[in-house]
Amino acid sequence: MNGLSRDRKSVLILIFSTVLFLSMLPFDSPPAQAQRGFLDLFRREPKPGRPSGRSRGGAIRDEFCFAGTSQPLTALVSKENLGTTVSAYPTLWFYLPLDHSERTKARFVLFDQNQRLILDQKMALPDAPGIVSVKLPETETPLEVGKRYKWYFQVLCDEQERSRNPWVSGWVERVEASSELVRQLESLPESEQYRAYLDHGISQDALTQLAWHRSVHAEAWMSLLDYFELEEVADAPVTQLN
Repeated sequence: MNGLSRDRKSVLILIFSTVLFLSMLPFDSPPAQAQRGFLDLFRREPKPGRPSGRSRGGAIRDEFCFAGTSQPLTALVSKENLGTTVSAYPTLWFYLPLDHSERTKARFVLFDQNQRLILDQKMALPDAPGIVSVKLPETETPLEVGKRYKWYFQVLCDEQERSRNPWVSGWVERVEASSELVRQLESLPESEQYRAYLDHGISQDALTQLAWHRSVHAEAWMSLLDYFELEEVADAPVTQLN
């Protein structure tokens, strides 16, 4: 038979067209996909009545506590203001716009979904502005799977008149780790595990892993801080409060 049959020609044309079409599609490298997915997770639309994670109390109180700063006390949370975790003792993250060295303490309070007090502790603050973290102490009762907890983080500028102290609040929910998530975590080095949490929508743990390995994932870290308008502190130290 001379040349190709009509059917074979059709198959070859179809294959060539498919390859050409795929080559024209935008391609994201794994880091770019993870970076976009991370920001999508944090850009979810807020539910009615949920705060945004920015400081409460108005500009006057912020100025009293953080004179000369433009960025308020900020919780690094999604717009839904709900962080999900598989950890019994998760870590929460905040931007602290310190200006005066005498602002040396913060207060962290945690309630369960029935408004029962779980934790109330004061912590020393660093001397410079930057990102700080609060890890729930393992000496306390662990978070229960399937339950939500309300937290408050307040900088104690004036212990006599508490209304002058800026604060942020939000929710954290512990969820059960799926077998697929566990499998992914076991297959990844620690510096890459934030991607597994990201794939499963576990925002609080994805953020924690990214923050601790920000030198490896500098571009994703910078993009996240840029979303919160905190790009100027990308190189600042990250402090865990005790």
